[in-house]
Amino acid sequence: MQSRVGAVARLVFVDLLGSIAWFPVWWYSTGVLKVINSSLDTLKYRVRSYAFAIWIKNFFVPMYGQYDITGKLVSVFMRFVILIARSIAIVVEALVYALGIVAWVVAPIIFFLLAITGFLHGFAARV
Repeated sequence: MQSRVGAVARLVFVDLLGSIAWFPVWWYSTGVLKVINSSLDTLKYRVRSYAFAIWIKNFFVPMYGQYDITGKLVSVFMRFVILIARSIAIVVEALVYALGIVAWVVAPIIFFLLAITGFLHGFAARV
């Protein structure tokens, strides 16, 4: 059985300091992969929810069963506008996910630099 001092020492030196030392390795390996996979899965879900295949399959099918030339033209025009709008939306969403991944990579570096800067400014104010 471990003594209490040994258990506390193990907790502080191995678990706590080991977790702090392992954090950057996890953040830039497993963490980045999880964020990328999650972003790709969510983006694939969004593509499916926009139902591009259904809109393209029914592109020339008249809306509301109006088979006259006006009904066909309005249907094609509206589906074209909707496909363009949904394409723009998916591109914007992909850019947002890409910016999120970049933020994931850059955030610890910025936080570390801000902490060092704050520490140095606080230290310089006392001198």
